[in-house]
Amino acid sequence: MEEMDTEDQEPLHQVNATSCCAKSFTLMYSSWLSSHLRICAFVAGAFLLSSLTVSLCFSELPEFDDPAKEFITIGTPMAARLYQLKALQYNTISVPSMHQNIARTPRSIPAVEEIRFCFELPDQQSDQLWTRFASMGKMVITLHDIDTNQTFPTVPGAVQSLCHLQRRIEQLPGYARLCSKASLFDPHSHCCPVWSLPNFVASIVRKTSCETVTSADVARVHSLVQVCRAFFLSGELKRSCWDAASPSHWLCPGVPRECFAHPHLLLLLAIAGPLDTGTSAWNSTLFVLPVWPQVGLALWRDASLDNPQTLSKLTENLTVPLTIEAIDLGVYNDLSRYYLLSDSVWLALGAGCLAVLLLIMTDGCVSIVAVTFLAIAWSLVVAYALYTRVFKIPSFPLINMMSIVLLLGLGADDILVFFKVWKSVQPVPDDVKSLTDKSVRLATTLNHAVPSVCLTSLSTLGGLLISLNSDIVAVKRFSAFASLTVTCHMLYVFVTVPVALLLFIPPTRRTCLRAPQKRVSLAALIVRVRFIFPFLTLAVIGVSIYFLFFAGRLTFPAGSLQPAFYKETHPTEVYKRRGNEFSWAENTLRRYQGLVTVHMVWGVTERDPRSHWTWVPQEDTLQHIAWDSDFDILSPEAQSWLRTFCTELTKMPRSFVAPQIPVRRSYLEASSLLPVSSSSRCPFGRDVFSIGDYMASIDCSSVHTSPCCSNDTAACLAAYALKSRFPTGLRFSPHSSKVVGLLISAVANVSLSNATYSEMLTYTQELQSWFSSILSTAPRGLSRGFVVSQELAAFDTYQDLLKFLPLSIALSVTLAASLVYLSTLNLPLAFTSLVSVMASLLLCCLFLVAFDEWTLGIVEVLILSLSAGLAVDPCIHLAFAIVRSTQATLEWSQRCRTALETVGCAVTGAALSTAIAGSAVIPSSLKCYHQMGVFLLILMTSSLAFCGAAFVGCVACFPNKCASPCRSSRRENFS
Repeated sequence: MEEMDTEDQEPLHQVNATSCCAKSFTLMYSSWLSSHLRICAFVAGAFLLSSLTVSLCFSELPEFDDPAKEFITIGTPMAARLYQLKALQYNTISVPSMHQNIARTPRSIPAVEEIRFCFELPDQQSDQLWTRFASMGKMVITLHDIDTNQTFPTVPGAVQSLCHLQRRIEQLPGYARLCSKASLFDPHSHCCPVWSLPNFVASIVRKTSCETVTSADVARVHSLVQVCRAFFLSGELKRSCWDAASPSHWLCPGVPRECFAHPHLLLLLAIAGPLDTGTSAWNSTLFVLPVWPQVGLALWRDASLDNPQTLSKLTENLTVPLTIEAIDLGVYNDLSRYYLLSDSVWLALGAGCLAVLLLIMTDGCVSIVAVTFLAIAWSLVVAYALYTRVFKIPSFPLINMMSIVLLLGLGADDILVFFKVWKSVQPVPDDVKSLTDKSVRLATTLNHAVPSVCLTSLSTLGGLLISLNSDIVAVKRFSAFASLTVTCHMLYVFVTVPVALLLFIPPTRRTCLRAPQKRVSLAALIVRVRFIFPFLTLAVIGVSIYFLFFAGRLTFPAGSLQPAFYKETHPTEVYKRRGNEFSWAENTLRRYQGLVTVHMVWGVTERDPRSHWTWVPQEDTLQHIAWDSDFDILSPEAQSWLRTFCTELTKMPRSFVAPQIPVRRSYLEASSLLPVSSSSRCPFGRDVFSIGDYMASIDCSSVHTSPCCSNDTAACLAAYALKSRFPTGLRFSPHSSKVVGLLISAVANVSLSNATYSEMLTYTQELQSWFSSILSTAPRGLSRGFVVSQELAAFDTYQDLLKFLPLSIALSVTLAASLVYLSTLNLPLAFTSLVSVMASLLLCCLFLVAFDEWTLGIVEVLILSLSAGLAVDPCIHLAFAIVRSTQATLEWSQRCRTALETVGCAVTGAALSTAIAGSAVIPSSLKCYHQMGVFLLILMTSSLAFCGAAFVGCVACFPNKCASPCRSSRRENFS
């Protein structure tokens, strides 16, 4: 017996503890389980098989048509205002009803228009040119490895290389079949021409093909661009200069005559020309392809446009090296479904890497690998069935798919802990005659593994459930589904693993490739240099805090506030993020389409009746309107205050001033996108339907001095309203002529296309302060008004993140430390684990920001909220092993060494399995897969370093008087 104790350095319980364990419930359960093993195996198998079959039969595959649709807030003040604004617009009408008690006709779904296979050419003066430009496919081409001072017109052969590239694009698989044709009736018609720099140059110099363009032609057009660009940007050079009514130099007298060479010069300047006022940065240009969004996904799939090799072949062997920088075919949302299938390859690779690692760590134990992957599959399928059928949550957000990566990384941890403890238990002594060897071994395994697995699973669940504090629909639903998967996995482990250990794992088989001397040496080394770890941990915390918060490395994403779903280098993601940097037309379109429209609303109160669990993206019925019972617009006080408000409306912060002259919507001109000057109207005046008109219409029912007044009041109101060119904002009940609400709109000179989070925060604060100061003087009938903007819905999401992240991280870290305390009843151990988890999290965040360029986006914040629950696992396992040590000495250094020798292999294997599974999905195109993979790799590395080695090193520095009193009494009982 003494020889066995000296050779095997990793016992969990000595012989003198067996008599105590024999009386425990765990030992009784283990004895019964081993005695009725076949019955238990049959029951467990039947339970797993039946639940899996039922889940598969009654579940339907989710749809991922729009990955951003669930990224909305519910329950916030902004969400309540937006809901009531839409409810007011839906349940009321802007023109009073001609008849009493007319029920409102339900809103019908608009019919899908047929695909228009061709678009009108630019010289046909289409008034829908902006719409066509926004709908057609686009490619951004840049000069490659050429000095920034060089441009397309100045580099010899650059325009000709663009022409060759254009021909190659037109020869892509599927392009000729899917492109818009020049004729709808000729089946042999060619594709419509690409709007590109080579084609515009050829058209301006009166040539039929870009292949015949010479360097002299390029120089001539370059000269025109240099002369005419300033006049184009100022609006003096426009399509009306070519009207047939008069000569061009009469219509546009301030423009040089050479600028009237061809109308296509305008399109060149708008689409293919440089973005700034000069031509020094003309090293990128835009191709507008005759491909509509309806066929964009088919072209993307047929041509493999996301494959770097495809893009390289398109640009290889050109006279001037070119690079395809970005692509937009209008299929941003549709690509999510496509990549869910293609990225399954990386999930399979992660599963394969996990299987290989498990085989290595278990010395070829195939049964453990099978049990692990069955656990992952069963947990996902059953959790999805519970999510959709039992809890009846109507939609399945795309980010829920991150649960697959999460479970793939964590699926082996608990099973590996059971396996390692099972193999490390010493044989049963000869004095225990009434029990079998397997019973005592299983009881000892359960005594150690079950508390550890419960605590680690609870820490993970805690990090997930804390996400329920968020008001974002997608975040709440991810938290629910991921929590279900973790719960199902824990249930599977407790039901299946004990039976599997008894059936498939012989106690005498050594299943881990052991190197006792090396492992003992590593444990001894950590204990020997233990005094370094406290200083190292504090230094990492200080340095990480400085770089993340004081140096400003951790920031909100710049540009669009919408979440990104693909990797930063993906061509479509590049165009979504930076498309306005390559073309004046795209920059102008995004700027004016992103202008914030501010609505000032009266007649309803702020209330959001929706639920995060029942809301569906296609929700079209807005019946839960909260009427303001005090609303009154007809009193003299209300009318007097409204006149004052209309005067103050011109002082709204950053109010947009539009031109008064009606614009001509012909070519790609900025004036065609400007909001009309009367976009904001106050309910006063005779040119529009006003309060005065309303009062007169009420009076006319008795005076009868107007033809309309011979009918009812509603007819008179309608007669006034139909003369109005612009809506006034008065909202009427569809069942009567009563005014039930007031809606005044104004456009702010703030665009979501280029505004950062800090700029939007400043503007919303200014706007709310301005409106609150005016509303403070309003009479009672108008005192409940509020200001809201539909464009600020994405900003409200980030506002929720700003409140959610600090709270979730704090609660997760506190929960992790609390679990360590509950498992050890030792306050110094819990405090040390708290510091270790903080160091691990801060270092992980610093590496994510430095190496993967993370910002505080929605997906990133959601992933970071899980970090504490995952990082604390090594602390829990090691702390539990430290306090359960039955060494004769109470020295912390000896306990820490024993704990490392006991569960160090299991902790390392669990962290490695998670890290390897995560690293396998890093190349995924879906950003949520990629980010979850990078996160698991870096977090497990930092967790193993600080929640493993550094935690044990810090605990080894404790003085012996910090030993837990209850632990001492427990040791006395054992002796």
